[in-house]
Amino acid sequence: MSEQGNSYDIVVVGGGSAGIATISSLLKRRYWLNIAVIEPKEEHHYQPGWTMVGGGIFVTDETVRSQKSVTPKGVTWIKDEVSSFDPDNNNVTLKSGATVGYDHLVVSPGLKLNLDAVEGLAETMGKNGVTSNYILDSAAYTWDLVQSFKGGKAIFTQPPLPFKCAGAPQKAMYLSCDEWLKMGVLEDSDVEFCSAGPALFGVADYIPPLMKYVDKYNIQLNFGCNLVAVDGDRKVATFAVTDADGKSSRVEKEFDMLHVCPPQCALDFVAKARLPRITGFYQLIFIRFNIQNLVMFLVLVIQLRP
Repeated sequence: MSEQGNSYDIVVVGGGSAGIATISSLLKRRYWLNIAVIEPKEEHHYQPGWTMVGGGIFVTDETVRSQKSVTPKGVTWIKDEVSSFDPDNNNVTLKSGATVGYDHLVVSPGLKLNLDAVEGLAETMGKNGVTSNYILDSAAYTWDLVQSFKGGKAIFTQPPLPFKCAGAPQKAMYLSCDEWLKMGVLEDSDVEFCSAGPALFGVADYIPPLMKYVDKYNIQLNFGCNLVAVDGDRKVATFAVTDADGKSSRVEKEFDMLHVCPPQCALDFVAKARLPRITGFYQLIFIRFNIQNLVMFLVLVIQLRP
């Protein structure tokens, strides 16, 4: 069990945007709650802002704050990493060996970018025209590539689920195309969206408004098309393509610019944890609410950007 005085009404694992937003929302409604957040990093990264960095709207420094500055007043910041969960006893064990007790637990540590799942991707990321708004240092490189693009082949990828922010791979593409339209180079560009999924978006209601942008920018859609290798020196991306009959083949595509949404997976301490799954009606409401916000955000950004 946790040591006396080391137990809280709510423990939040992960001090990123999701964790801090959850804490702020809880305190707005129940200001007396005794809350602790477990976060090992000194810097807080506002990852949703990296899309804006890649679109030339933010600069990288605007997405970085100290963790102390974003942690709500009165919340205990435990600067440590989680080692394991003990849901039977309402405890979390830290890497330091200490235990933290809770009445309620929120687990929001994010996902791990698995660049090694794509052959050659880690070695060429941030150079050779290969970029990703999912990586802090590469988001600015996205904007550099967009500004210097004079036409040619631009490929934007989306892996199988799970990955952070269902709209981010498309937002990178639409913002880039919008800039190229203003620059007058879009008509000389061949833009492809290569998605491992079977459709443009997971919720059918939002496909028609997104298709308006696909048509506006003359984007070629390729579904069942999963990035498996990148040769940065040759500027060639290799995809595993699954056809309508379920047959898979490998297809090489040359590129001048390649924006990658890297494959992602659970952090190790989450993957091995005995945590209950959220299923059913409430999960459906949560997913649909967030997708609606993503689509509204995407439309507003494209309409309002200078």
